[in-house]
Amino acid sequence: MNITIIGTGYVGLVTGTCFAEMGNTITCVDIDREKIDNLNKGIIPIYEPGLENLIKNNEKSNRLFFTTSLKDAMKKNHIFLIAVGTPESPNGESNMEYVYAVANEIGEHLIQESVIVNKSTVPVGTAQKVKSIIDEGLKKRGVKVKFHVVSNPEFLKEGDA
Repeated sequence: MNITIIGTGYVGLVTGTCFAEMGNTITCVDIDREKIDNLNKGIIPIYEPGLENLIKNNEKSNRLFFTTSLKDAMKKNHIFLIAVGTPESPNGESNMEYVYAVANEIGEHLIQESVIVNKSTVPVGTAQKVKSIIDEGLKKRGVKVKFHVVSNPEFLKEGDA
C-alpha cells in the first residue's frame, strides 16, 4: 500500500516507519521544513529504541520518504493518516487547528477515492467535522471525489512503541 502520514511527531514518525518496515511505501509529510530536511539527512528528532536504524533501512529500500508537500504526496497515495498535534488550549479543550488545516488542504487537492484516518487524539465528532471541511474544499473546486473518514487514535508508549 501507498500511505501518506501527515505529521512527523512521535506518533506520525513511529507509525510511518513501522508501516514501511511492514513493506508499505510511506510518505511522511510535515510543514516544518527544517525537520524534513533533517530527516532526509538521517537526523531523527525523537528517540525511540531502534527507530533510527528502521528509518535509515526503509529509506534505503525506497519505502520511506519525507516531504513538506502534501499536494505532491496526494498524487500517488490514497490513504492519509492525520497525525498532527492537538495541544491543550488555555480552556483545557484540544486545539484542533492543525487537524482542520490538514483537512482543508486535503479538500483542496483530493483527486481520487481515498481514506482519511484521524490518528491524532481528537474529541468525539471530529470525523464529521473533518468530512465537512473536505466536502467544502471539493465543493469550492467543483469536483466530486468519494472519500471516507475514520478514527484510529494512537496511544504509543514513548520509549517502547
